[in-house]
Amino acid sequence: MTDREWQEMIKNAVDAETFPELDHDLWPRMHERLTAARPSPSRWDLLLLAAIVLLSFLFPDMLLSLLYHL
Repeated sequence: MTDREWQEMIKNAVDAETFPELDHDLWPRMHERLTAARPSPSRWDLLLLAAIVLLSFLFPDMLLSLLYHL
């Protein structure tokens, strides 16, 4: 298949796609989601963070290993 045939196939595929018109504005819903209060971290999240910080002070070489796996 030549480049020109590929270009023609892509052009036909894109031109054939019809994008539906929205019947309402989505910005008010998005604005509500952006301004909504975010949940605070749970105790388990804070405990895990404290354990990682404590272990990184006790075993500094382990911090590089942890960063490698992230």
